Amino acid sequence: MKQIFILVLSVSMLMVACRSQEMVPVEEPPVIEETPVTEPEPEPEEIRVVEESFTFDRTEDEARHDANTYFVIVGSFIHRDNAERFMGTLRGQGFSPVILMSETGFHRVSVDSYDLEVPARNRIRSIRNNYPEYHDTWLLIRKQ
Repeated sequence: MKQIFILVLSVSMLMVACRSQEMVPVEEPPVIEETPVTEPEPEPEEIRVVEESFTFDRTEDEARHDANTYFVIVGSFIHRDNAERFMGTLRGQGFSPVILMSETGFHRVSVDSYDLEVPARNRIRSIRNNYPEYHDTWLLIRKQ
């Protein structure tokens, strides 16, 4: 009888132990919804604008550009020979550069001029996009 009692007790304990495991709810890990990460749009790079008086280095450049107010500047030099050397590089890249003598004494190297500001700004953006080495191209407005 003692053996039956021990057997019944053992079976009861096993059943209780099994039930306690069945009764414990298994929690599933929480589902985390991920929001896709999008890169922010790059801010348009600011275009430097300077307004100053200047004269043309050559009379033929003056005849071609004198009616315009907005000039696309890709280089500015204190020494004339540096500006001329840079013009040679630009010609090799298909530009038609001119030197403008600024009222501040700099030799500004311009590659285009316009009578309206929007096309000048568009040209600056185009140069910056197509010629990364000229990322600092800026706008010169002729002071009247």
